[in-house]
Amino acid sequence: MAIRTSSNKNGATVYEVYVNARGKTDTSIRLQRKRTNIETLKEAQKLERKLFKAVIEEVAKIEGRGLTWSDIMDRWEINARLGHLGDRYVKNRHIIRGHISLLTRYTDIWFKMRASDLTKGDGRQILNAAKAGGSSEGVLKKIKTSVNVIYKWGIEEKYIVGTSTTPVEGLCVSDKVERVPQILTLEDIRALLKNAKETEHPWYPIWAFAMLTGMRSGELKALQWKDIDFEKRIITVSKSYSPHIKGIKSTKAGYWRNVPISQDLEDVIKGLEEDNEITPDGFVLPRHYSWSNGQAGQVLRDFLSEIGIEKSVVFHTLRACFATHMLASGVDQATVMKIGGWRDIKTFQIYVRLAGIEVKGATDVLDVLPKMQPLTTGRVVNLSDYMEQA
Repeated sequence: MAIRTSSNKNGATVYEVYVNARGKTDTSIRLQRKRTNIETLKEAQKLERKLFKAVIEEVAKIEGRGLTWSDIMDRWEINARLGHLGDRYVKNRHIIRGHISLLTRYTDIWFKMRASDLTKGDGRQILNAAKAGGSSEGVLKKIKTSVNVIYKWGIEEKYIVGTSTTPVEGLCVSDKVERVPQILTLEDIRALLKNAKETEHPWYPIWAFAMLTGMRSGELKALQWKDIDFEKRIITVSKSYSPHIKGIKSTKAGYWRNVPISQDLEDVIKGLEEDNEITPDGFVLPRHYSWSNGQAGQVLRDFLSEIGIEKSVVFHTLRACFATHMLASGVDQATVMKIGGWRDIKTFQIYVRLAGIEVKGATDVLDVLPKMQPLTTGRVVNLSDYMEQA
């Protein structure tokens, strides 16, 4: 910035203002502004401040419009790895890799496009292309999440200007009709655990624990003996095993909770205490290769098929069974959510619907059908006496 003096054609002193600014992230962007014939120094100083502010704002706009989607992704990744976006990414670098690898695969047609120029049409294009390529609804949701995370960061950091929404915000990725999820009935569960115990199936204690506590697979795998308080008859659930980092992390909801120990669960725990071979390193439950290899659901389906139960279930189904049957037995919703660690009421509503407790007995008020009138009789005759007289 500069203010210079000069003379006009009448010989009077006048002032000249000159300002310039460069881009913060792209130094090749440079703007200049100049004004002449300003009569007083005070006016010149006021105009200097006004011009400089205008130039800075214009450079920011140009800089934001000029960054490509690939530039935004690169800057986000660098900041995430350096810890500028919080400890979450530093401690869980697989999250960074997940976002970048997903977007590298599915948004490559955006790489040379200016991020601020991307529209909902561009968002719809990549989602439709992914769907046409056979991607599941789950993958489409992940693409949306990754785009939203990085694009919103670009907006917040003013790398992207002129918009407050992302190219995929509000786009629907589901066109499926909701199906009733398959769960195991109480009879199915009793048959599963009875047969597993009788045949000494290696997964029996894991299935029993899952059904009696509602704990997630990772929480069960991270459970240690120090988490069990036999005196208070509670289990403290405060951690979970993550296959991504191959180690222990916090629970999915991010907070600890207590799970009561029922008599059935105590029997299972005592059975595990007697078998020291399957509880190394202080862990309560046995460590099976198929558990670490992502085949827990297949093991469950195979055994159910062996005992004559053909249902398309996964390991997580046992958690759903816990919630559904607890609700159907009369345990209130708040208590079930507290024990199982559900925080999102919207997600939990599927179990309420499966249990049918919110509609149970509601139609009893529809007393509309004609009632059968009781038969009226006169003198009652003993049929055997009547036959003898005849």
